[in-house]
Amino acid sequence: MPNTLFRHIIAPAAAVFLVGAPAALLVAQEPDAPAFAHEASDLEPDSRVIYGTLSNGLRYAVMKNETPSDVAAVRMQINTGSVNETEAQLGLAHFLEHMAFNGSVNVPEGEMIKRLERYGLSFGADTNASTGFDQTTYKLNLPSVEDEVLDEAFFLMRETAENLLLDAGAIERERGVIASEKLARDSLQFRAFVDRLGFLTRGSGLIDRLPIGTDETIATMPRAEFVSYYRGYYRPENTFIAVIGDLEPEDAIARIEEYFGDWQPAGAALPQRPRNQASIVPGTVYAYHDEGLMTSVSIAALRPYTKRPDTAATRRDNAIISLGTRILNQRMSRAVQNGTAAYLAGLSSRSSVDDVVDGMLLNVRTTPDDWRAALSEAEQELRRAVQFGFSQEELDEQIANYRRSLGTAVERANTRKTYAGFEYNYAQALVSAFADERVFTSPQSSLDRFNAIAEGLTVEEINAAFRDAWRGYENPAVYFVSGEPLEDAETVLAQALKQSQQVAVVAPEARDVGSFAYTDFGPAGEVVSDIFVEDADAHLIKFGNNVRLNFKQTDFDTGTINIRVRVGGGFMSMPRKDEGLRRLGLNVLSRSGVVGHTANDLRTLFAGQRVGALTRTMIDNDAFEILGTTGADDLSDQLNLMAAKVAAPAFREVIAERHFRNMEAWYPTHDSSPGAVANKYLPRLIRSGDTRYGYDGIDSFLSATLDEVREWVEPEFKTGLIEITVVGDVDKEAVVREIARTFGALPMRADQKADFGANADLAFPSGSETPNRFYHRGNEEQALVYVYWPAPDASDPANAYRMRVLRGVFRNRLTDVLREEMGATYSPGAGAFSNSIFDGYGYALARVTAKPEDVGKVQGGILRVATELAETGIDSDAFDRALTPLIEDLNSIFENNGYWLNVLGDAQTGSDGLATFRAHEKTYREATVEEINVLAKEVFKQEDSVTAFILPAIEIAELDQR
Repeated sequence: MPNTLFRHIIAPAAAVFLVGAPAALLVAQEPDAPAFAHEASDLEPDSRVIYGTLSNGLRYAVMKNETPSDVAAVRMQINTGSVNETEAQLGLAHFLEHMAFNGSVNVPEGEMIKRLERYGLSFGADTNASTGFDQTTYKLNLPSVEDEVLDEAFFLMRETAENLLLDAGAIERERGVIASEKLARDSLQFRAFVDRLGFLTRGSGLIDRLPIGTDETIATMPRAEFVSYYRGYYRPENTFIAVIGDLEPEDAIARIEEYFGDWQPAGAALPQRPRNQASIVPGTVYAYHDEGLMTSVSIAALRPYTKRPDTAATRRDNAIISLGTRILNQRMSRAVQNGTAAYLAGLSSRSSVDDVVDGMLLNVRTTPDDWRAALSEAEQELRRAVQFGFSQEELDEQIANYRRSLGTAVERANTRKTYAGFEYNYAQALVSAFADERVFTSPQSSLDRFNAIAEGLTVEEINAAFRDAWRGYENPAVYFVSGEPLEDAETVLAQALKQSQQVAVVAPEARDVGSFAYTDFGPAGEVVSDIFVEDADAHLIKFGNNVRLNFKQTDFDTGTINIRVRVGGGFMSMPRKDEGLRRLGLNVLSRSGVVGHTANDLRTLFAGQRVGALTRTMIDNDAFEILGTTGADDLSDQLNLMAAKVAAPAFREVIAERHFRNMEAWYPTHDSSPGAVANKYLPRLIRSGDTRYGYDGIDSFLSATLDEVREWVEPEFKTGLIEITVVGDVDKEAVVREIARTFGALPMRADQKADFGANADLAFPSGSETPNRFYHRGNEEQALVYVYWPAPDASDPANAYRMRVLRGVFRNRLTDVLREEMGATYSPGAGAFSNSIFDGYGYALARVTAKPEDVGKVQGGILRVATELAETGIDSDAFDRALTPLIEDLNSIFENNGYWLNVLGDAQTGSDGLATFRAHEKTYREATVEEINVLAKEVFKQEDSVTAFILPAIEIAELDQR
């Protein structure tokens, strides 16, 4: 239920608008239509997936996947969304999704989430749903495949499918929650997104059917409309169930048949409503402005949408267009990195809204003063590509990169996750393939197919396909976004485009990036110690130059090696205490490449390889970090690059200048949302004014210098402590050999962490009953309430895990009070912070979105919950519902390379990670309700609390008028 709003239509801001699912989910299943896309395609489906159809028409797909072990994902997708709503029902599909958690024939209102929590599913993370234009998907991530957990999951899915009560009182109580969700999502950026979607799909009426609905219908839809829609669309023939995880397919299929085989629809089916095609008028120009938005301009070549089945021929055509688009994007990225572009970023992509409109889109972000030059350069770069095409060298680079990504997928095929938040996972991929009427093919078949495409593929064919994709570019649609209104915008924009089109373009010059310069770092270092840590199954190795290597071999992700290099003192060694210097350092280090090679040069040099390095300076980190992911075949080149990042860091003036331009373009919009204002002021507030946190005016960003970055970073990189962690599917001997050859060959390094002195001092502010007030210039109906309390530091590693239990209890209770009882918010949040660097410092917090007029009421509700926890405590059921999901997640957490990178990151120079690892499971399994109640009494002291209200700036004007 959380995080549902428009999930199916949000896309990267730069250019892409892949909206919803295609017509397959909008047209009723015809009697002779294939049940699954592969039945009407020449593409072979992945043999690991078993498909089937029950006698009542319900379709399913089942896939065995053992990563992580002993977990599973269940997805139930209903073939309906906001497009099917009548004018009186706008928002009903999404509202109905909420009602799935508000009472059914066999589950009382308010009990479904609690039941799932008792089985180890966390609300939001494991128990969720989403609504789009034409589909509604219910999601359960099961932390166990025990019979009782599987039976509960299937039972609750069946309850949702057929047995919702849709009680009038429950509907009434949920209206405020839906309104709060709508308010929480209604940012200036989202409004701009919807406007651009409306521009691209004008005439279709699509944006009149946004899943969230309207204020009027949310507030007034009667129960009868819910019942009608539910019975008309929640039907077995409209339902698809996917089960993925560490269980036998036969078991999953048997449960689908047991729980859904006797489901018979009640009443007549309601019709599926088709989408309308967009009205495409070449040369249309439109401008949108809001003072909280950055400037951007888009060029679009649009055409009517033509449905193409998912076949080998379709995929070949898409791959060829993609290769040309990648080359254009690489050219634009190079211009930005080289400092020759007026735009700050540029991206081209397919702009396709299924059944509505198709075409190509080129978007550039720019400063307010440079939009004309940015538009001209984008138009001319596109025209250069259309007229002169691409080179064989450019095509070879992109073919190599494309093949590499497919090859990596083949290696990882058997260890990709069943479900995950921010990486490829089979639950999402399988359900999306069904929704998009695509064949779910195996990684190996995708690689084989691409190799067949690439063999004999000519640059002339790429050029021809690119030109065809951009047909109509001579008279494109233009969409402009700015913070200030542009007078006579349509005329001015059209004239600027015409002037650019009159400028002749010439073919691009050939490039020669040479060869990588850093392959020999001197005599290989010698290992002076090698300690095996049994409980972590890891080796702690030290070289003669004091470089440390922490190594753990895993098979969690086949063919993948994760590497983290920690160098020097990072944020904690920063001499100038402000965010301006940190951000400049971050951008320069991450975007400058190395001496002799720009970042784009490196991209070309390592084309087709899993080689890359991200350098970062994170807040509250006591080291600079260089991160990389590679495979065994590329390990040598990966470590060459990472060692070069330390031995020869580049500090390019052009990157600094670009950073300053980005800051100047961004800063006028920095207070355009409540969350952005919170990021500016609150980190400093809760650290008693420490100027390293939060930020000041634009001058604080522009006054930092490249010389200051050099003076900070160079000594740290030259002699600072180096600790390297390698986790993954690789032999220890190979890793030791490559580290010895690269980092082990560097000059002598520091042998211990520096003493950060006063930089390691933080203080929580004194408590106050008076809220701190800050102001944003975003949606005038939005406000945020934050309440903080001092909490235990990280001196005892078990504290962090006890705080997670308390956080779960607190969040659940906040949801009960603020969401269900008061109807004051959509999704209250709770969190906690501690870091072993800072003795005596830690905090807990609550974060709630509210209407401006309700901030006092919300603050009161938060403090009431906190006081109740401190004075009355919690019962065993509330404790178990917060603790059980944490325990059930342990196996998944421990089978994750990223987790072990953190555990081993300081294993030889601090051992905080190992200490927290050793406390992790033990703390959870030994936790008691009594100790959490003691912790609540310690933390939630109202007199120590600090409150912040983030209010709309209109409040200031109203106060002045008073």
